[in-house]
Amino acid sequence: MRVFKIGSNYYFTGELGKELLYLRSLSLAHKIPLVGLATSHEWLNYGPIYYWIMLPIFHLFRGDPFILFWTALVVSILGLILGYFVMVKIAGTRLAVFYALILSFSPLIIWLTRESKLHVFFLILTPLFMYLLFLVWNGGKKWIFWAGLTFGIMFSFHYSQIPLIGVVILLFYLKKRIYKYIHWLVFAAGLVLGNVTLLINDATHGFVMSRDLIFWIPYRILGFTGLYPKNNLSKVSVVGTLQSFNEFIGKNIFWDQRLWTLGTIIFVVIFIHFVVTKRKSIGKDFLTFYIISSISFVFLANFIHTEPPIHYFLPVFMIVPILFAIYLEKSRFWFFVITPLILVNMISFSHDPEFYGKIRPIDPKLDMIPYSEQLSLVSFIVHDADGKNLSIKRIGPYDYFPEQYSQNYKYLILYEGGNLIENSPNVYTVKEDVVKGTISIQK
Repeated sequence: MRVFKIGSNYYFTGELGKELLYLRSLSLAHKIPLVGLATSHEWLNYGPIYYWIMLPIFHLFRGDPFILFWTALVVSILGLILGYFVMVKIAGTRLAVFYALILSFSPLIIWLTRESKLHVFFLILTPLFMYLLFLVWNGGKKWIFWAGLTFGIMFSFHYSQIPLIGVVILLFYLKKRIYKYIHWLVFAAGLVLGNVTLLINDATHGFVMSRDLIFWIPYRILGFTGLYPKNNLSKVSVVGTLQSFNEFIGKNIFWDQRLWTLGTIIFVVIFIHFVVTKRKSIGKDFLTFYIISSISFVFLANFIHTEPPIHYFLPVFMIVPILFAIYLEKSRFWFFVITPLILVNMISFSHDPEFYGKIRPIDPKLDMIPYSEQLSLVSFIVHDADGKNLSIKRIGPYDYFPEQYSQNYKYLILYEGGNLIENSPNVYTVKEDVVKGTISIQK
């Protein structure tokens, strides 16, 4: 399911094109970056570790656009294996088997893998971080620094783990007989080391990024509460926020979005039952502590944020499945639960129009142009330009982003040998009409 028809239906968007263009520029300049690309907030950059990993791969495979997917696939499988062994250490082999089974068929994890973004590395970092905190929970003081370092490394792949600081603080509070303030500083030292190049770069620019990040968090909170009237977040979109939660939770269980609400209901019932029955052991059992605290902090932060993109839930992508695994393990009828679920998802997956070379006329925000069509279009442009300089524009979903979200076409033109020159008068405009399901070129 992770590789099904990937050759023609690789989810190659402007965002992935932007990543490859950045890697190409680094490669041509023979540079190793101090920071990564900017996030959706232009003032905030990722750390550089993802690009340190990808640069040798970019060279080895000569910039093949599929390197992002094959890297994501390897990371996804490694994350599944690591998650299994971590769960063996924390809760035993039986629960680990159910956990690995759920991860294998989770629509959410399959979707994240096929998207091929840098966020996929959370599938490795999340179980690693959880295991290090498990060791710290059991008195392993020597692991505090490594937990902080792992937490810091996460900033090279996303910032959604910030709410987990609450989990760390709560852990130190519950274990205050073991850990003193010096241990907090050791964790902080690891966090800083994981972002030292990011901080060096920020220092050379007057710590603008750090300042904006520090003020951004209370800005969101004040906007949510309405205490900052000029902030447009004072009008909270409850419906949009609930839809975001419904997508994340429902996609853990079902591929078909029509079943996401059912998945959310199942989760809410299970989570409430888990909290009620395990409330007295939250300070005694690590797995109980981590499931409840991580889900609670991440959910609260995303509710305050309002209408969060699904990848803002990344810190608990690998945690919610643990909850389901616990209840499956206890059930004598687990086979009659998991088998129909897998079959339903495989049927939904196999009937998804996305995998049949068609544009999906459902919601323009979710649509994509199949990679095979992108490649055919670019081949035509390069052939038509016949070696002359050219530039490209795009009209379609997300064209309000920089460069009209056309970086996927730009990279493919360069990869196919076209002479792409910004502001060249020889302009090709790609028009993606996802409602009608058509794509055209205007010269």
